[in-house]
Amino acid sequence: MTKDYKKILIIDDSEVDREVLKNILSEEFSTTEAENGSAGVEKILKEGNSLDAILLDVSMPVMDGFGVLKRMEENRLNNIPVFLITAEATRENVANAAQYHISGFIRKPYDRAEVLWRLETKLGMLGRNSLTEEDIQETMKYIADLEGIYRRFLKNFGLDCGHYERMADLMEILLYGYFNDLDETDQIYVKLVSRAAFFCDIGNMLLPNNFKFKSSKQDEMSNDIYGHTGAGSSIIHLNYSRHCEYFVHICGDMCAHHHERYDGNGFPHKVMGNHNTVFTQMCRLVDEFDNMFYRYREHNNMQFEFVRGALMRDVGAIRPELPGLLVKCKREIDRYYNAVN
Repeated sequence: MTKDYKKILIIDDSEVDREVLKNILSEEFSTTEAENGSAGVEKILKEGNSLDAILLDVSMPVMDGFGVLKRMEENRLNNIPVFLITAEATRENVANAAQYHISGFIRKPYDRAEVLWRLETKLGMLGRNSLTEEDIQETMKYIADLEGIYRRFLKNFGLDCGHYERMADLMEILLYGYFNDLDETDQIYVKLVSRAAFFCDIGNMLLPNNFKFKSSKQDEMSNDIYGHTGAGSSIIHLNYSRHCEYFVHICGDMCAHHHERYDGNGFPHKVMGNHNTVFTQMCRLVDEFDNMFYRYREHNNMQFEFVRGALMRDVGAIRPELPGLLVKCKREIDRYYNAVN
């Protein structure tokens, strides 16, 4: 697989900790650094458009991590994913961080695998040889068990799981179009990420009233259209096995954020910009595409362009690089829909 050297800014007053992080990141990322919060803000103001993520220490002289987050918000640069570095995620730190929608905490001392895993999944990278055979086997068993439960739920409510099957298949097509030169070892990551899309609405299992008969618009509006996102993420995260961490993180994120918009006007948390991963945004794209495209009896160029045009006109819904994937993968998409008809 062609390496994707995304750029990470490390802001930490400890030279030793910066060196440790640079060593951890050296094979997968390019890095730049700042020795305190004030210098970090200067870097962000100058290089913000080229930064893919920030690793930000909480406790620093001159300006602490929360001061940096405040300055980023004031300068409307809060669309860059930020991970807070701390020896302990205290209640106070968690409460302060919540208002800035950070991407998570990274604890000291650093665990190399955890640092890479968090960044790779947040930045929409497939990962690189991070799964063992035992991880893969246990994860596939978990997916099969969860899918059986979810299919029975959909059947009990008279719902067709076809839309979710098509979403997963479309995700696989688009992932192969998005990543270049995938080798055989990368295919399992594509399989896991694409299969996660099947479960994006699984939170409705905890909100069965979402499927009640809607006799009026008021009934429809009373349904909990927001709650299923958090509920779905909670269901997925009930699996605490370390062997399933990769899938659980990606699938839980899809459940929680597949209704978010790139411009920050989605729900439930109004997550903005690159805080929305490639995977969650791709999930949103295939959800909307299939809802519009599959209803046609024939799937030809005219219908394809109509649906693509409708998605393109919804400016700000998804990451700028994703709509072009539909054109890039059109031949595979056409072949797929002709086969499932």
